[in-house]
Amino acid sequence: MQLMKEISGPLDPECDCYTCKNYTRAYIRHLVKTNEILGIRLLSIHNLRFLTNLMEKVKIEIENDNLGKFRDEFYQKYGYTQ
Repeated sequence: MQLMKEISGPLDPECDCYTCKNYTRAYIRHLVKTNEILGIRLLSIHNLRFLTNLMEKVKIEIENDNLGKFRDEFYQKYGYTQ
């Protein structure tokens, strides 16, 4: 079972989306588990903002000829292994 402090904050503390600014992980989890449509909407808002931010960063890193390093840092941050 997760500790309450792990689920009491935003989905992503670094994210600037509406969902992360206004709702906790615990509340969104409750909404999803009870099949409330708001939970899915809030997750969609977050996911779209995450992907938009990611593509903005990728564009900048391509322009700076630094995409490989950015990729490695992204994989390390989000636990992706090759």
